Amino acid sequence: MTLPSKPSPHELGVAGVVRSTWERVLGRPVEWGDDFFDLGGDSLTALTVAVDIAQATGLVVPTGWLYRHPRIADAVRALLRSPAASISAPIPLPRQGRHPVSFQQEGLLAVMRHIGGEHRYQVAYAVALDARVDVGRLRAAAERMPDRHPALATRLVRCGDALVQDVHTVLPPLLEDVVAGGAPVDEVMDRWASAAIVLDGPLARTGLVQGAGERRFVLAAHQMVMDPWSWGLLLRDLAVLYAEPDARDAPRLSYSDYARWQHTHLTGQTYARHLDFWQQAADGSPAGGVGLPGAPSGIAPAGPAARLPLQVPGEVVAELEERSRVMGASLFEALLALFQLAVGRWAGTDDVLVASATASRTAPGTEDVAGFFVNGRFTRTRITAGTTADLVEQVKHSWRAAEEHRELHLEKTLFDLGRPDMANVKFSLNTIPGLVHLPALGGRKLRTVPVTGAASARRHVSVGLTRVEGGLAGALTYRTDLLTQDAVADLISDLDQLLRAFAADPDQPIALAHR
Repeated sequence: MTLPSKPSPHELGVAGVVRSTWERVLGRPVEWGDDFFDLGGDSLTALTVAVDIAQATGLVVPTGWLYRHPRIADAVRALLRSPAASISAPIPLPRQGRHPVSFQQEGLLAVMRHIGGEHRYQVAYAVALDARVDVGRLRAAAERMPDRHPALATRLVRCGDALVQDVHTVLPPLLEDVVAGGAPVDEVMDRWASAAIVLDGPLARTGLVQGAGERRFVLAAHQMVMDPWSWGLLLRDLAVLYAEPDARDAPRLSYSDYARWQHTHLTGQTYARHLDFWQQAADGSPAGGVGLPGAPSGIAPAGPAARLPLQVPGEVVAELEERSRVMGASLFEALLALFQLAVGRWAGTDDVLVASATASRTAPGTEDVAGFFVNGRFTRTRITAGTTADLVEQVKHSWRAAEEHRELHLEKTLFDLGRPDMANVKFSLNTIPGLVHLPALGGRKLRTVPVTGAASARRHVSVGLTRVEGGLAGALTYRTDLLTQDAVADLISDLDQLLRAFAADPDQPIALAHR
């Protein structure tokens, strides 16, 4: 790397922080000529790196920094050239009281009005507790959590013609005791977690499910106030308060500060510029989304759902990562491209638009705040003659071109475009930084426990994969009122074949099978 002829201690320090952060997040040594995505980086690890470097150096890390400067030497030079003045940061204000809803919440409210009926937007997470955990200490720690993360003590109330966030941290939700009795603990846990959460009541609750020598710490929340990243933060802080009941290092910001920041930072010409980008990307795409094989007409915006498991073996993942690295693409970009090809072949179309979830904690200070931050975006791909490597290159370019427009929430964008049902297919690769290294309680590391999800879905087809030891694992969720299990199994089979074929030879010609 070439630094100024006489680099200052600050410049040398920034270079060292960038390199050590890359090595820690990516889990491998880094040389000055290395490319972040060649080393296995993706959108979530890029966000983790940006947040950690901003915290360590005090510098503003611009949106899309690693996408524009993926090589470490170039990335350091870009940071050293960035102006001291930054984009505006959220300002901490009193937490209790009424605050505007965020754009994410606004988009979700629009979806709820659009869907109606019994469809629920709830999330639930759980960890298994070791027998040595002191329940009294755990209860005391849980009851302090809403003070650190006011999203847990939020409800939505009407103020004039609009709904607003209403926060009362002086009334924290208690850790409810749930006794399984003779029923299986997991069954009781699922039933407790699925009980309805209403907007004008507490939007989050915690429970301690006990039975037959097993214990689960469970969080159930409305999506309005919770995302997977937040679950990792809550577990981390729960462990801190369990070990140190008098700990005072609460996050500086709350979710309401972020919502106010959005209403000042993403308005007027700034919002119009972002929306125009997505308008151009959507132009000409079917308003109802990808036409699925055998799906009836007059499709409802949500319906009953089922899941089929998905797994990608470790040896295939390793080959996919190597093929992606040689091309300068991330594993996610390769997976997204191959999924779009599988969907196109399955649905018989060469115009495939797929939504993906993205973390959205780019505003300074939000990395430690619990709330509903997840955004989403769509990637539209025209599948043409060429090789699968060509397709991955096209998707890589589309994904990175959209990076600076990631601040807009997918659902709000779709409604603002007048196309609420356009993104009916979704693909996400979930790598939640806070869950990679779980904390310990009672001397034993926490272990996550799956909680049964809701039995309805908005997307017609949605794939979610997560890194696990030995590869990738997840599920394909599909609307049972639109698709048969056999039809969905065909999609899974084709995706598996495409992943293995790309791992073996990315230069194979594309074959688009039209129905």
